[in-house]
Amino acid sequence: MHIVIEPKDFRKLSTDTQRELIRKFADPKLLQSKRVASTAETNWKRPVDLNKILAQRLVNGLSENHRKRLEILARNDGRARMTELLAVTGDSHWRALSLFEGAMTRRLRRLIGDVEKKAHLIGWDYDSTIWDKEHKEIEDGVYYVTPRTAKALKSVLLS
Repeated sequence: MHIVIEPKDFRKLSTDTQRELIRKFADPKLLQSKRVASTAETNWKRPVDLNKILAQRLVNGLSENHRKRLEILARNDGRARMTELLAVTGDSHWRALSLFEGAMTRRLRRLIGDVEKKAHLIGWDYDSTIWDKEHKEIEDGVYYVTPRTAKALKSVLLS
């Protein structure tokens, strides 16, 4: 027997019904990671904290380049210079990283069920931005994840 519930229909169910269905038919770890994510305050100004379970699910099936970039963040306590992250693929322009950042954000939002689209994994430290002489192009700066996320990524990627 197959029961199919589309994601949009699943979201219409009450929270208790969603949990009961997950408890009966899915991996219990899924319920735990959703509970952590739903209690986390999503704010467009701050990256989301990941626990180890969510970090494992985030990195599962990632491309090698994305994985290497997350490893850099994990190794450096959640902070990495733009030039370090660009060096992974040999790119020189910051726009190459916006594809990486967008992919991680979409993946995170799917994992935690963020229908409001507020959640993001990676932030930009505006105080660290280095501009060219004309103040038109960014030359370098710092991307960051939260300390808790860095710790979770470190345990998943570097152990």
